[in-house]
Amino acid sequence: MLAGRLTGTVDGCPVVIEANDAGLLVTASAFRAAQSMARLGDALFPVLVALRHAGVPLRVAVAGFVVVNVLPSPSLLARFIVPQLARLR
Repeated sequence: MLAGRLTGTVDGCPVVIEANDAGLLVTASAFRAAQSMARLGDALFPVLVALRHAGVPLRVAVAGFVVVNVLPSPSLLARFIVPQLARLR
């Protein structure tokens, strides 16, 4: 079981990764941080594959405005923003 919280920054904007029984939730406090994470799609792809094989759900929340499901199956919005997610199938 995963449990805990990591706080850091992406492009100078705060990002929080929370792990609990429901899986992982990555919260970007600004759209700029979310855009930077989206550009890292190729670099993060092996991590996403590992999380998917481990059965860990992943959601991304952006600026308290929207929450997007990334794993186990990426939402349409997530695939539109990060086209690399289509390869996870």
